[in-house]
Amino acid sequence: MEGSANIIGNIRYNDILDQKPITLDQLPQARPLFNNFSHYPVVNEIVMIMAGPKDSYNEIGAIGTYYLPPINIFGSPHHNAFPNELTDNELKLLKETGEVSQRNYFQEIEKIRPLQPYSGDVMFEGRYGQSIRFGSTIKDSQQPNNWSNEGKIGNPITIIRNGQANDSTKMNFEHILEDANEDDSSIYLCSNQQISNFQKAGILPLSYKHMSNE
Repeated sequence: MEGSANIIGNIRYNDILDQKPITLDQLPQARPLFNNFSHYPVVNEIVMIMAGPKDSYNEIGAIGTYYLPPINIFGSPHHNAFPNELTDNELKLLKETGEVSQRNYFQEIEKIRPLQPYSGDVMFEGRYGQSIRFGSTIKDSQQPNNWSNEGKIGNPITIIRNGQANDSTKMNFEHILEDANEDDSSIYLCSNQQISNFQKAGILPLSYKHMSNE
């Protein structure tokens, strides 16, 4: 199973303590550990490497190398790159010689900030302001939100957000909440909650009026 589809998600890596530069094709490879959850690292993110059986383990006892998702060094959902002198110099050399794949198009977006968590929440955050929150109605006077003004504590809520609001008054590392009025788009699946400060896009949708007149 060494076809091109089988190497999707593979990374080339060097030890964080390496001091000797090495060409890209000499670096060892590792595969993602999970098959149903993809969180591929970007250049200079640090991952944990471990050994595990390959598909030919039963026949020849083959052992492969696998990696876990990037280490959360800076607490950023966008990226946690931690370059060192070796990787900076080596990456510059690889770019000059054309050995770096043109598919490495990741660009840093400084305004992406992490979501404010609450006790019991399960959250998934993408690198570009997408998120899914499995949360609930809470009572938190220090960190209030706009879905807990009604209902019982523990009522479930699911919030799917695509693109976060840009609040220039906050630092990039500060946590934010979903904003139904300012996020690019979102879906709120409520259970006895009322979304406060919600602004209607319009009081008379033209598409509904057109359909009702036919």
